[in-house]
Amino acid sequence: MKLMRNKYLILFILVISICFETFSQVNILNAKDPADIGVRDDMQIRQDEDQKLEYGYVDDRDILFSKVIWEVIDLDQRVNFPYLYPIDTMVVGKERRPLIYYLLKGIERGDITKIYDDGKFNNKITYDDFVNKNTDFQGLSYREINRRGRDVIDTQASGSRNFFIMNNEIPLGAQYDSIADLDEYFSVLSFDQQYDETKKDELQAYENTRDTALMDWFQENYGDKYVDTYEFTYDMIDHYKIKGIWYFDKRIAELKYRPLAIAPVARQVLNKKEDAGLSPEERTPPVEMFWIYYPDARNVLKDSYVFSDRNSVVRKSFDELINARRFHTMIYLEENMYEDRKIGEYITDNAFQRLLESERIKEKIRNFEHDMWSW
Repeated sequence: MKLMRNKYLILFILVISICFETFSQVNILNAKDPADIGVRDDMQIRQDEDQKLEYGYVDDRDILFSKVIWEVIDLDQRVNFPYLYPIDTMVVGKERRPLIYYLLKGIERGDITKIYDDGKFNNKITYDDFVNKNTDFQGLSYREINRRGRDVIDTQASGSRNFFIMNNEIPLGAQYDSIADLDEYFSVLSFDQQYDETKKDELQAYENTRDTALMDWFQENYGDKYVDTYEFTYDMIDHYKIKGIWYFDKRIAELKYRPLAIAPVARQVLNKKEDAGLSPEERTPPVEMFWIYYPDARNVLKDSYVFSDRNSVVRKSFDELINARRFHTMIYLEENMYEDRKIGEYITDNAFQRLLESERIKEKIRNFEHDMWSW
């Protein structure tokens, strides 16, 4: 009888192992063509059909203690590398992508819609706002007229982009084409109104329209000879910020964590040329790209898998890693009565003391559960 039970146990473990292997190898054993590697067939999709682990309802009356904190996931730390790599996706399979890839794709496809410009969810933004540079992060690409292009403008229009536009009859759109005397309009905008604060937005809007039309004209007629284009790359992600809540559920007598929002923080594409060759300390400070309400991203992240450096057979989704707090962080803000001031605002000139303050806050939260069982 005992032998039979052992046989069933071994059989059960074998079946589970086969299921994990079939899932984790991403069709590598069944592929008839290299293009099939990383693509699950219909049978695998039916078998896998993994669903995210639902959080369940938590009544406010069951929460004995809670604390909202903001943390930094430093991508220079080895334990956080799964969130950064691979940087160069051309040298790995298409099933291996970094976290930022899935976030951007989810936003672009419309699978992630709850996007904000800060971690307090004050101002909701759209994918168009992000692409059209209507946020602090100035887009995923940047163009500028290079030295050869500026030489052409110098030769033909004495360095004036406005006169170059007129001489080559480059259209700027109905708003500016309807102006009778463009020369006079340029002069007014360039000289009389550039110091007028009420005309600042109008002048900036015109210059953006003019430069875009000029670069479009150069590329249409001469390709990329006179225009340099810089694209966002995954190595420009500096770190992630994550907002979450620790709470003590008295029903199960356990301290638990729930992620609320996540934000990639990256260097600006428009500074890519200037930052080239500089040390991290000398580069332009990175900015928050956007904040995503985390529950809205779970349907995307549950199907986004992390490559394991230890065992390529068994992989976890980004949703599993984040909910399990498989990362190392430093707290930079906890909700407080001082208008949620950051640690750096009251410990200004000592990085080591800020680190100690972060650990003190972590210990304070952990001690709450420990003290519940103290006599």
